Amino acid sequence: MIRHLFERKATPQAELLAEAQPLLDDGLDLDFVLGLFPDDTDWLEPLLEVTTGIAEAAASEPPSYYFEASLKSQFLNAARNPKPAQPVVMPAPVYSPARTAVASLSVAGVAAAVGALALGFITAGNAVPGDWNYTFKLANERLEYTLSRGDGRVDVQLHQVENRVVELQKLSSRGDVSPEQLERAQRDLADLQQIAGQRDLDQMQRARLEGIGRQGKAVVVAISEKQPDIPQETVDATAAGFDAVATLGASGPTEIPTATATATASPTASPTTPPTASPSASPSATAEPSATASPPATTTATPEPTASASPTGSVTAEPTSTGTATPGETETSTPPATHTP
Repeated sequence: MIRHLFERKATPQAELLAEAQPLLDDGLDLDFVLGLFPDDTDWLEPLLEVTTGIAEAAASEPPSYYFEASLKSQFLNAARNPKPAQPVVMPAPVYSPARTAVASLSVAGVAAAVGALALGFITAGNAVPGDWNYTFKLANERLEYTLSRGDGRVDVQLHQVENRVVELQKLSSRGDVSPEQLERAQRDLADLQQIAGQRDLDQMQRARLEGIGRQGKAVVVAISEKQPDIPQETVDATAAGFDAVATLGASGPTEIPTATATATASPTASPTTPPTASPSASPSATAEPSATASPPATTTATPEPTASASPTGSVTAEPTSTGTATPGETETSTPPATHTP
């Protein structure tokens, strides 16, 4: 394959001569052969005459034995004593200075861009809003959140909210907090609450939630004191977000109540329930106007020893109450009492 790459191809004139020469060798006339190639007669005719003359000379006088022997000896001597190879000097290629400069600048620009990207991603860990590499930090966070799955996404979101708190703390020390940065923290807090509400967090994650909420609330209070020009509703909304996160972290794991079915079919009768006595006076009894009945009446309820309990749990007792009044007035009542627990 490599050998074919360096082979020289025949020119169109050589191919045309190789096509016309066999026609002469087959015995055709020279004029007839030249008539087949009318456009190339000027350069083809001298070449065909030379080849025809060489062929006629070789046919008229064959080489002698001594000529063949001397020619063979010359070939053998050349094979035994080869001449030293002459070095081939290749001229240096000529390049355009303008193209060289453009190529050099292109390579330098690409190298500088790659270096800036690498430096930006490496040093973006401690960047705060306003730094040149803060964009790389946000891009890295988006990539981490996209690649995370399951419980790892909760840890990633916790880490990102912790970064927002640290950034607000650094900017607050310089008095350079803007409302846009507080709004970004609110969005991250909302995402964190949504993810935390959908999953069962462990004790460590809830502790981190509570710490984020308390620390963030303290930072927001410090910001409102140092920068009173920030809209109060933005500050209050951010503080409320941190309070919600702290409350969610301090709430602990949600306990699932277990339902216990206990069937009790034994009714309980309370014999100490006071019966309601309705005294009824006989129509023949006449009370004097000056007669005074004693208010306290002694009532004795004696339930029967056998109480019947229905399946619904109702107990029926028939107590007997005896009321004692003043002489001249006697009240006797026997009401039925029903107690349903």
